[in-house]
Amino acid sequence: MTEERSFTRRLPAGLLDSAFASLATFAVGLAAVSLLDDVSRGVYAVFFTAFFLGTLLPHQLIFTPAEVEAVSYPTPERLSLLPQSLRLGLLPALAGMVAAVVALAATASYADRDVALALAVTVAITIVLSPMQDHVRRMLHIATISWKASWVSMVQFAVVAVCLAGSIVVDLPPEWVPFGALAVANAVSLTVGLAVSRSSAEARSEHRLRFTALASRGVWYVLNAVAPALAGFVIAASIAWLASPEDLGYTESARVVAQPILVFATGLSAVLVPRSMRAAMDLDRRTARQTSRIFLASIAVAGAAYLVIAGWDWVLNPMSYIVPSAYVLPGLVALTIVANTVGVASFLQSGELMGAQRERTLASIAWATSSLAVLGGFTASVTGAYARSIGALAGAIAQYVTQARVLDRDYAARTQDATTPAPTREAEPGANGPASAGG
Repeated sequence: MTEERSFTRRLPAGLLDSAFASLATFAVGLAAVSLLDDVSRGVYAVFFTAFFLGTLLPHQLIFTPAEVEAVSYPTPERLSLLPQSLRLGLLPALAGMVAAVVALAATASYADRDVALALAVTVAITIVLSPMQDHVRRMLHIATISWKASWVSMVQFAVVAVCLAGSIVVDLPPEWVPFGALAVANAVSLTVGLAVSRSSAEARSEHRLRFTALASRGVWYVLNAVAPALAGFVIAASIAWLASPEDLGYTESARVVAQPILVFATGLSAVLVPRSMRAAMDLDRRTARQTSRIFLASIAVAGAAYLVIAGWDWVLNPMSYIVPSAYVLPGLVALTIVANTVGVASFLQSGELMGAQRERTLASIAWATSSLAVLGGFTASVTGAYARSIGALAGAIAQYVTQARVLDRDYAARTQDATTPAPTREAEPGANGPASAGG
């Protein structure tokens, strides 16, 4: 069965993959909240932020451009690039461990030494393993064997569950449990993913990935990822300062309730984004639009359904019992769900820009629209806890409209270039062969 005919049948696998990966992280966070004392929970929050920032470097600098590169090759050859990309990403992953050291220094004045040291060790190990495991799963999706990617996430979740249960049986010190379980789960599932990828590789590519070529594009992906992360930090600080810490707490509770929309969109995009990338490489606007329609229709239906179920505090809403603090302010969860639904609408557009080698444009748009989101956050003195969703919604609309216009112009310009006779002109990336790793 060809990729064109099978991609819709792989959508459930993408959803399962995203769901089990998210459940693993959720279980770890739940264990941290349940097992650690009040002070240690605050220390854990700092180390969790360090974990996010530490994994950003290898993921965006090497693994994302390597994935874009892989999409430009015939499907049977894509998995053969995996050993190269993992090897090239190891050094940035090791460099990301510095984030754990920074977190250790930042919490030294108030954290128990044993707690901070345990978190630093387990976070440092997880920073190395987690982006590699994520990369293996994404490469399996790119190789159109999405069900096998979902197996890797299932293994990850199962190992996390076993580790959490085992830590209770052996009475392991609680500070070793959360990221310790995640580190072991990533190690086991990474091993499974590598075994699956080796057995599934159909053909070998003679192409060699180059660190400098990937990093020259990856630095723009790093900037693209840093922009919303930095904006989120500024917005949170603005709400706490201009409104109140209590408002920030309500905002965070609403964010947790609205998270399933992001999980759903991530699962769909695992399957659909590679298709959008390839369409952009091949100047196939028809396929790009068809793929986008499937994605937008799916998230619109899912967003509307979840809004009805979880948007307000009512008797059939299970989230109102699980996270009651999210519903203290009327309409906050509903607005957050709407903001998330609009926010994920640009996922496939971003994939097309990656495929078109417009990573600089992607980063520029991210910084501009994140700045708009921050301006929304600055309204917190008036809008209070609603400021984050207002800013996020404004930034998301601006990002979608801007990226749509850029893509329209890009397709038109590249199509005109492709039809203009020019004997000395190089072929378009991905049109007649693999795209260059340079940018």
